Amino acid sequence: MNPLIERLTSKGVEVTEIGGRGQEARQTWLTHFIRPKQPTRLSPYLWEDIVVGTDGCLVGTAADQAFERAAKWKALLFFQHSDDMLELDLTQAKPLARKDLIAATMDYADIYIVDPAYTWTYVIPHEADWGPYFLTKSGTKGDD
Repeated sequence: MNPLIERLTSKGVEVTEIGGRGQEARQTWLTHFIRPKQPTRLSPYLWEDIVVGTDGCLVGTAADQAFERAAKWKALLFFQHSDDMLELDLTQAKPLARKDLIAATMDYADIYIVDPAYTWTYVIPHEADWGPYFLTKSGTKGDD
């Protein structure tokens, strides 16, 4: 995860590492973006539930653009398979590209970014042919 943190700090992002909160973040993410629409999990990866059962999700370049436009002074970044989490202070950050956010190791390969109130999410899956995805809690395709 250190290369990810180094890339973020080189872009002016203030990064605070938070250990042991990944499971909590994943559960909160499910509550805000998937449930109660879907009472049961459909897939082993959270991002697959967006693809299968969520209306209003932006994909690819449209998702990147929505993430760029999102009001993001602070954000949380967590992973599919790790309990590590990062708090990001983006107030002084240069624009972030998808490549700046990708981590190479499997535990950190699926990346979920949310605002602290979980009103929007930007997801970069480990599958190169899928995503990224951007979704707002209200399903308004990033227009919030």
